[in-house]
Amino acid sequence: MTKIASLMPPIRRRQIIGKVTRGPPFSEAEYFWKCEACGGFFDIRDLGAVLEHEEPLPHPAGDRAQ
Repeated sequence: MTKIASLMPPIRRRQIIGKVTRGPPFSEAEYFWKCEACGGFFDIRDLGAVLEHEEPLPHPAGDRAQ
Protein backbone atom coordinates (compact mmCIF):
# COMPACT_ATOMS: atom_id res chain seq x y z
CA MET A 1 0.00 0.00 0.00
CA THR A 2 1.27 3.46 -0.84
CA LYS A 3 1.15 6.10 1.85
CA ILE A 4 0.03 9.59 0.88
CA ALA A 5 2.27 12.38 2.16
CA SER A 6 0.59 14.68 4.63
CA LEU A 7 0.26 18.36 3.81
CA MET A 8 -0.04 19.22 7.49
CA PRO A 9 2.93 19.42 9.87
CA PRO A 10 3.31 16.38 12.15
CA ILE A 11 1.40 16.36 15.43
CA ARG A 12 3.81 16.28 18.36
CA ARG A 13 3.20 14.38 21.58
CA ARG A 14 1.19 16.22 24.22
CA GLN A 15 -0.08 18.66 21.57
CA ILE A 16 -3.61 17.22 21.32
CA ILE A 17 -5.00 15.37 24.34
CA GLY A 18 -8.42 13.74 24.14
CA LYS A 19 -11.01 13.93 26.87
CA VAL A 20 -13.06 11.17 28.43
CA THR A 21 -16.64 11.00 27.16
CA ARG A 22 -17.86 8.20 29.42
CA GLY A 23 -17.70 7.51 33.14
CA PRO A 24 -14.44 7.56 35.09
CA PRO A 25 -11.98 4.73 34.36
CA PHE A 26 -11.53 1.89 36.81
CA SER A 27 -7.79 2.55 36.71
CA GLU A 28 -5.22 4.63 34.84
CA ALA A 29 -4.20 1.44 33.00
CA GLU A 30 -7.34 1.70 30.81
CA TYR A 31 -5.73 4.62 28.98
CA PHE A 32 -2.70 2.66 27.78
CA TRP A 33 -2.57 0.45 24.71
CA LYS A 34 0.02 -2.12 23.71
CA CYS A 35 1.46 -1.65 20.23
CA GLU A 36 1.26 -4.89 18.25
CA ALA A 37 4.39 -4.05 16.24
CA CYS A 38 6.90 -3.03 18.94
CA GLY A 39 5.26 -4.32 22.14
CA GLY A 40 5.45 -0.90 23.81
CA PHE A 41 2.65 0.87 25.65
CA PHE A 42 1.37 4.36 24.84
CA ASP A 43 -1.35 6.69 26.13
CA ILE A 44 -4.31 6.49 23.75
CA ARG A 45 -5.51 9.96 24.85
CA ASP A 46 -2.38 11.48 23.25
CA LEU A 47 -2.97 11.79 19.49
CA GLY A 48 0.73 12.36 18.80
CA ALA A 49 1.66 9.08 20.50
CA VAL A 50 -1.05 7.20 18.61
CA LEU A 51 0.12 8.57 15.27
CA GLU A 52 3.77 7.71 16.05
CA HIS A 53 2.72 4.09 16.46
CA GLU A 54 1.00 4.15 13.07
CA GLU A 55 4.38 4.80 11.43
CA PRO A 56 6.81 2.02 10.46
CA LEU A 57 9.29 0.69 13.02
CA PRO A 58 11.27 1.72 15.03
CA HIS A 59 8.85 3.37 17.42
CA PRO A 60 10.00 5.68 20.26
CA ALA A 61 12.30 3.88 22.69
CA GLY A 62 10.47 5.35 25.71
CA ASP A 63 7.34 3.37 24.82
CA ARG A 64 9.01 -0.04 24.61
CA ALA A 65 8.35 -2.67 27.23
CA GLN A 66 10.62 -2.38 30.24
